[in-house]
Amino acid sequence: MGESSHMNDSVNTSRDCQSGYGYGLPCGYGDNKVVLMIRDPWTLFTYWETQGEVEDKVRCEINRRGFVPSKKILRVYDVSGMVPKIVYDFELKHWVTSWYVHISVPNLKWIVEVGILCVTGEFFSLAKSNIVQGPPYGMSDICDDEWMCSEELYYKLFAVTGGSSVGTSSMEMRESLERHLKSWLSSGGVGNLHESMFGSASFLIAQEKKRDNKEEDSTVSKKK
Repeated sequence: MGESSHMNDSVNTSRDCQSGYGYGLPCGYGDNKVVLMIRDPWTLFTYWETQGEVEDKVRCEINRRGFVPSKKILRVYDVSGMVPKIVYDFELKHWVTSWYVHISVPNLKWIVEVGILCVTGEFFSLAKSNIVQGPPYGMSDICDDEWMCSEELYYKLFAVTGGSSVGTSSMEMRESLERHLKSWLSSGGVGNLHESMFGSASFLIAQEKKRDNKEEDSTVSKKK
């Protein structure tokens, strides 16, 4: 039902999962829970641990109601609205205990469940995760006055990054560079940089003017 990739196909089923040195991380902690995290605007990461006695009780309930269990799944919900929407179902095979979920829309709220799906479509949950809010994609449109710079410093930065060397025939490139630089400054990318770092900007601008003057003189000489 969706694009995904699971982190591990199997886990060591020994009781303590210890290394050859006699120590290591345990396979489980006796919990019955699912943890959901945001990796980036397009990816969720979840891991879980479910206990055998919990699954046994759920399967007994399924049989008591006359349903037939089909498979164990990871179910992903979009809970941004009033009513949760099922977005993905992923079949869980072997001893997989974690999963990456690739989403198509950023900036939504998500929750996942691990459970058992019946042949006739009924779903019985074994454990449910926390809710996460995905971040929006792109640069923030919030500008913090604390990190804004003066117009003079902006144009010094613009010159240092090569903006002053862009000719009139490359106006689109110049505008694009200026736009990116403004976005970088407004996002706090510069921080509280010392003015002396940009002392070479004036020199660069002067050099550009000298070069332009030489080119103009050369053009006039050729015409003569």
